[in-house]
Amino acid sequence: MEKPKILIQTEKWAVIFKPAGMATQLSYDSKGSSLEAVLKNTLEKEHIFFPHRLDRITQGLLLVAFDKETVAYFNDEIKNKRVDKYYLAKVETKIPDPQSLIGVHKRFIKVDDNISRIVKSGGLTSFLEIIAVENAPDDPDCYHVLIKLLTGRMHQIRVMLADMGIPLCGDFLYNSESKGNDFYLESLILSFNDPEGTRKTYFYENNPDREKIGSGIKKLLDSVIQPL
Repeated sequence: MEKPKILIQTEKWAVIFKPAGMATQLSYDSKGSSLEAVLKNTLEKEHIFFPHRLDRITQGLLLVAFDKETVAYFNDEIKNKRVDKYYLAKVETKIPDPQSLIGVHKRFIKVDDNISRIVKSGGLTSFLEIIAVENAPDDPDCYHVLIKLLTGRMHQIRVMLADMGIPLCGDFLYNSESKGNDFYLESLILSFNDPEGTRKTYFYENNPDREKIGSGIKKLLDSVIQPL
């Protein structure tokens, strides 16, 4: 399995690129295969804290803290919506006009047995914004969707997009009629204020596993990355 890449490391925190197929944490990890175990060994840190997490099959940027004070700071930043998280997903769609989905979407999510479900009421209020939808250059049956995640729920992007009629390609949990197994979801950009109050923005431009993206999303990425 590909090893995680450290984009930036300070005394108190780091930004890590987690490869697809690696669990962020495991309750039982005798082989030391989780990101948490690998980082403890690689960075020689006693404690690894995750203000947010990524699914095992999701690749991309993850914020890591090394002490309780720093993780508490980042938890508060996320709670107060001062951390911006952008994702790129590959989806299937039969919707005649996928561009009509651009904008902010709201759903209620309930989690049962590690599976998220959309419910009419009683679930966690969940928001995401679809910024762009564009044909995937290397896959005519799929589209790429650029997403700003506004809340952080378990499997939120996967279950919400499926409910909108644009499930992720190859998503074995939320896309039972998938045409293939080429799942692709990437935590693409992280922007946040560090504990010293300086705005930081990270984008792993040279990710070798990123899918080829179209010119429209490329231009939007430039506009998103530069101002932050």
